[in-house]
Amino acid sequence: VGGIGFELTIPLSTFHSLGGPGEETKIFTHFVVREDAHQLCGFATEEERSLFRLLISVSGIGPKMGLAILSGIGLAEFRKAVAQGAVEVLVGISGIGRKTAERLIVELREKIVLLESRNEEAVASRLPADRPLVEDSLQALVSLGYKRADARRAVQKVLALKNSGSYSVEELIRASLKYI
Repeated sequence: VGGIGFELTIPLSTFHSLGGPGEETKIFTHFVVREDAHQLCGFATEEERSLFRLLISVSGIGPKMGLAILSGIGLAEFRKAVAQGAVEVLVGISGIGRKTAERLIVELREKIVLLESRNEEAVASRLPADRPLVEDSLQALVSLGYKRADARRAVQKVLALKNSGSYSVEELIRASLKYI
Protein backbone atom coordinates (compact mmCIF):
# COMPACT_ATOMS: atom_id res chain seq x y z
CA VAL A 1 0.00 0.00 0.00
CA GLY A 2 1.63 3.23 -1.11
CA GLY A 3 5.00 1.52 -1.47
CA ILE A 4 4.82 -0.13 1.96
CA GLY A 5 4.39 -3.87 2.32
CA PHE A 6 2.36 -5.34 5.18
CA GLU A 7 2.54 -8.91 6.40
CA LEU A 8 -0.92 -10.24 7.19
CA THR A 9 -1.89 -13.48 8.81
CA ILE A 10 -5.13 -14.66 7.18
CA PRO A 11 -7.46 -17.64 7.45
CA LEU A 12 -7.85 -20.03 4.51
CA SER A 13 -11.29 -18.60 3.72
CA THR A 14 -9.69 -15.22 3.04
CA PHE A 15 -6.86 -16.80 1.05
CA HIS A 16 -9.37 -18.47 -1.28
CA SER A 17 -11.19 -15.19 -1.89
CA LEU A 18 -8.07 -13.25 -2.90
CA GLY A 19 -7.62 -12.23 -6.51
CA GLY A 20 -4.57 -12.94 -8.60
CA PRO A 21 -1.21 -11.18 -8.36
CA GLY A 22 -1.48 -7.48 -9.09
CA GLU A 23 -5.25 -7.37 -8.58
CA GLU A 24 -6.64 -4.87 -6.12
CA THR A 25 -8.05 -6.49 -2.98
CA LYS A 26 -9.86 -5.08 0.03
CA ILE A 27 -8.86 -6.69 3.34
CA PHE A 28 -10.39 -5.91 6.74
CA THR A 29 -7.70 -5.96 9.41
CA HIS A 30 -7.33 -6.47 13.13
CA PHE A 31 -4.12 -5.41 14.85
CA VAL A 32 -3.08 -7.63 17.75
CA VAL A 33 -0.61 -6.14 20.21
CA ARG A 34 1.05 -8.46 22.70
CA GLU A 35 4.11 -8.13 24.89
CA ASP A 36 6.21 -10.23 22.56
CA ALA A 37 4.68 -9.50 19.15
CA HIS A 38 2.58 -7.21 17.01
CA GLN A 39 0.47 -9.09 14.47
CA LEU A 40 -1.79 -7.86 11.69
CA CYS A 41 -4.62 -10.25 10.85
CA GLY A 42 -6.59 -9.89 7.62
CA PHE A 43 -10.10 -10.95 6.62
CA ALA A 44 -12.06 -10.92 3.37
CA THR A 45 -15.28 -9.71 5.02
CA GLU A 46 -16.33 -7.64 8.00
CA GLU A 47 -18.30 -10.67 9.20
CA GLU A 48 -15.12 -12.76 9.40
CA ARG A 49 -13.34 -10.02 11.31
CA SER A 50 -16.25 -9.63 13.73
CA LEU A 51 -16.33 -13.36 14.40
CA PHE A 52 -12.53 -13.37 14.89
CA ARG A 53 -12.89 -10.61 17.47
CA LEU A 54 -15.52 -12.65 19.27
CA LEU A 55 -13.30 -15.74 19.18
CA ILE A 56 -10.30 -14.02 20.73
CA SER A 57 -12.54 -12.67 23.50
CA VAL A 58 -12.97 -16.26 24.73
CA SER A 59 -10.46 -17.22 27.41
CA GLY A 60 -7.82 -19.56 26.02
CA ILE A 61 -8.39 -18.53 22.40
CA GLY A 62 -5.67 -16.35 20.94
CA PRO A 63 -5.18 -14.95 17.45
CA LYS A 64 -3.50 -18.12 16.17
CA MET A 65 -6.35 -20.34 17.38
CA GLY A 66 -8.96 -17.84 16.13
CA LEU A 67 -7.46 -17.97 12.64
CA ALA A 68 -7.28 -21.77 12.82
CA ILE A 69 -10.98 -21.92 13.68
CA LEU A 70 -11.89 -19.63 10.78
CA SER A 71 -9.71 -21.74 8.49
CA GLY A 72 -11.29 -24.98 9.65
CA ILE A 73 -14.98 -24.12 9.40
CA GLY A 74 -17.22 -21.72 7.48
CA LEU A 75 -18.91 -18.80 9.22
CA ALA A 76 -22.43 -20.13 8.85
CA GLU A 77 -21.41 -23.63 9.92
CA PHE A 78 -19.60 -22.25 13.00
CA ARG A 79 -22.60 -20.15 14.02
CA LYS A 80 -24.90 -23.13 13.57
CA ALA A 81 -22.60 -25.40 15.61
CA VAL A 82 -22.45 -22.89 18.47
CA ALA A 83 -26.20 -22.21 18.40
CA GLN A 84 -27.00 -25.93 18.47
CA GLY A 85 -24.27 -26.82 20.96
CA ALA A 86 -22.67 -29.23 18.47
CA VAL A 87 -19.42 -30.00 20.32
CA GLU A 88 -18.53 -32.74 17.81
CA VAL A 89 -18.44 -30.27 14.92
CA LEU A 90 -16.10 -27.93 16.78
CA VAL A 91 -13.85 -30.77 17.97
CA GLY A 92 -13.34 -31.61 14.27
CA ILE A 93 -11.36 -28.37 13.85
CA SER A 94 -7.62 -28.85 14.17
CA GLY A 95 -6.39 -27.77 17.61
CA ILE A 96 -9.82 -27.70 19.29
CA GLY A 97 -10.39 -30.16 22.10
CA ARG A 98 -13.63 -31.04 23.86
CA LYS A 99 -13.17 -28.53 26.72
CA THR A 100 -12.30 -25.70 24.35
CA ALA A 101 -15.31 -26.52 22.17
CA GLU A 102 -17.61 -26.49 25.20
CA ARG A 103 -16.12 -23.17 26.37
CA LEU A 104 -16.68 -21.67 22.89
CA ILE A 105 -20.32 -22.74 22.96
CA VAL A 106 -20.97 -21.43 26.47
CA GLU A 107 -19.22 -18.09 25.96
CA LEU A 108 -20.31 -17.36 22.38
CA ARG A 109 -23.89 -18.63 22.08
CA GLU A 110 -25.53 -15.33 23.12
CA LYS A 111 -22.85 -13.12 21.56
CA ILE A 112 -23.29 -14.71 18.13
CA VAL A 113 -27.04 -14.07 18.18
CA LEU A 114 -26.33 -10.42 19.02
CA LEU A 115 -23.68 -10.18 16.27
CA GLU A 116 -26.07 -11.63 13.69
CA SER A 117 -28.76 -9.11 14.57
CA ARG A 118 -26.23 -6.26 14.21
CA ASN A 119 -25.08 -7.62 10.84
CA GLU A 120 -28.68 -7.87 9.66
CA GLU A 121 -29.33 -4.24 10.69
CA ALA A 122 -26.16 -3.11 8.88
CA VAL A 123 -27.19 -4.96 5.72
CA ALA A 124 -30.68 -3.43 5.91
CA SER A 125 -29.21 0.06 6.18
CA ARG A 126 -27.17 -0.50 2.98
CA LEU A 127 -30.10 -1.69 0.88
CA PRO A 128 -31.36 0.80 -1.72
CA ALA A 129 -34.24 3.20 -1.28
CA ASP A 130 -36.42 1.08 -3.58
CA ARG A 131 -37.96 -0.55 -0.51
CA PRO A 132 -41.07 -2.16 -2.06
CA LEU A 133 -38.95 -4.13 -4.54
CA VAL A 134 -36.51 -5.21 -1.83
CA GLU A 135 -39.14 -5.99 0.81
CA ASP A 136 -41.32 -7.97 -1.61
CA SER A 137 -38.30 -9.97 -2.72
CA LEU A 138 -37.17 -10.61 0.84
CA GLN A 139 -40.68 -11.68 1.89
CA ALA A 140 -40.87 -14.12 -1.04
CA LEU A 141 -37.46 -15.64 -0.23
CA VAL A 142 -38.41 -16.03 3.44
CA SER A 143 -41.68 -17.69 2.45
CA LEU A 144 -39.61 -20.13 0.35
CA GLY A 145 -37.89 -21.19 3.57
CA TYR A 146 -34.69 -19.14 3.52
CA LYS A 147 -33.45 -17.21 6.56
CA ARG A 148 -34.12 -13.48 6.35
CA ALA A 149 -30.42 -12.65 6.91
CA ASP A 150 -29.35 -14.97 4.06
CA ALA A 151 -32.03 -13.51 1.80
CA ARG A 152 -30.88 -9.95 2.60
CA ARG A 153 -27.26 -10.82 1.76
CA ALA A 154 -28.27 -12.40 -1.54
CA VAL A 155 -30.49 -9.47 -2.54
CA GLN A 156 -27.73 -7.04 -1.61
CA LYS A 157 -25.21 -8.93 -3.77
CA VAL A 158 -27.56 -8.90 -6.74
CA LEU A 159 -28.34 -5.20 -6.36
CA ALA A 160 -24.66 -4.36 -5.98
CA LEU A 161 -24.01 -6.00 -9.36
CA LYS A 162 -26.82 -4.24 -11.21
CA ASN A 163 -29.06 -1.21 -10.72
CA SER A 164 -32.19 -2.18 -8.76
CA GLY A 165 -34.47 -0.26 -11.12
CA SER A 166 -33.83 -2.76 -13.88
CA TYR A 167 -35.28 -5.71 -11.92
CA SER A 168 -38.81 -6.84 -11.37
CA VAL A 169 -39.56 -8.66 -8.11
CA GLU A 170 -39.52 -12.00 -9.91
CA GLU A 171 -36.18 -11.29 -11.59
CA LEU A 172 -34.64 -10.12 -8.32
CA ILE A 173 -35.82 -13.29 -6.55
CA ARG A 174 -34.50 -15.51 -9.33
CA ALA A 175 -31.12 -13.75 -9.36
CA SER A 176 -30.90 -13.80 -5.54
CA LEU A 177 -31.44 -17.56 -5.41
CA LYS A 178 -28.03 -17.99 -7.05
CA TYR A 179 -26.36 -16.38 -4.00
CA ILE A 180 -28.20 -18.23 -1.21
